[in-house]
Amino acid sequence: MAKIVLGFGSSHGPTMRTQPAEWDKLAERDKKDPRYDYAEIARGAPANIADEIRPEKKQERFDATQVAIGKLNDVVKGAKPDVVIVISNQHSVLVDDQLPVMSIYRGESLSDRVAEKPREFDERTAKMSGIPVPELFSRKKHEPRTYPAYQPLADHLIDSLVDQGFDVATWNALRPEHGVDEAFTSFYDFYNETCTIPMVPLMLNRYLPSQIKPARAYALGGALRRAIEAWDSDKRVALMASGGLSHQVLDESLDHIVIDALLENDADTLGSLDRHRLNRGPGTPETLNWITVAGAMDAGIQIIDYIPCYRSLAGTGHGLTFGYWDGASA
Repeated sequence: MAKIVLGFGSSHGPTMRTQPAEWDKLAERDKKDPRYDYAEIARGAPANIADEIRPEKKQERFDATQVAIGKLNDVVKGAKPDVVIVISNQHSVLVDDQLPVMSIYRGESLSDRVAEKPREFDERTAKMSGIPVPELFSRKKHEPRTYPAYQPLADHLIDSLVDQGFDVATWNALRPEHGVDEAFTSFYDFYNETCTIPMVPLMLNRYLPSQIKPARAYALGGALRRAIEAWDSDKRVALMASGGLSHQVLDESLDHIVIDALLENDADTLGSLDRHRLNRGPGTPETLNWITVAGAMDAGIQIIDYIPCYRSLAGTGHGLTFGYWDGASA
């Protein structure tokens, strides 16, 4: 039977890829984001926010991020997974897209969207993370990249989850202009640069109203574990929670509630998180991905680092988080 060898969680997004000197550009985008009231967010900014966005502080936190990526990269490589289930959310959706609560991609391969922008590394960043800069990161902007998927596991998960009472939608193909974005391809950007490990994307919708509730996400994780353990295969399986924690509105208090609950495998706290608070920041619902993996691993997480990266006087930014669960506990 298949074996879960690792569960891990990693933030993704421009804060991890962008030099701190350029974070002001991200802050300018925050001011214009229609998904929240920037002026209202500014009224609740931390009292020491001016200190948090000093250039030295931003550089320190960017550097810590690269170190955390390198450490988690070592953990993933050490686990030697044969296939990875990446739990995340499609970011850009089209107006006529259907948005199922949960869905699994079962195609034979994956392509990123036509306008996907490659990761930009400088030598210093690459040295800190310990990750080489392969040719795939220097591809032209409009040149889509293909990644390996794994239909046998996808089909097994769909069958098993439906049998367990989870109504899972399926994707057989993705629109070329849609593709998969960095929510999923960040696994290859940061943790499998050779793009040799196949991926099964499990997509949790991040948008209201059809957004999975925290308790249901935790229960889904348990069902995933049972499905994997019942898979008639000798494959070594890893689960990745991609995204989170709070952003674009950085909520350190919420992040620490989540992290403390992950450390203790506190299913009650994870399952009862305030849905309104989870949706205060447009990216914060990605926390649900971590809750799902926590349900699958049914053990406390080992946190590599939590790095609150502020970028504006309003307190916008990203609570970058990196951690893993030992597969032996699954």
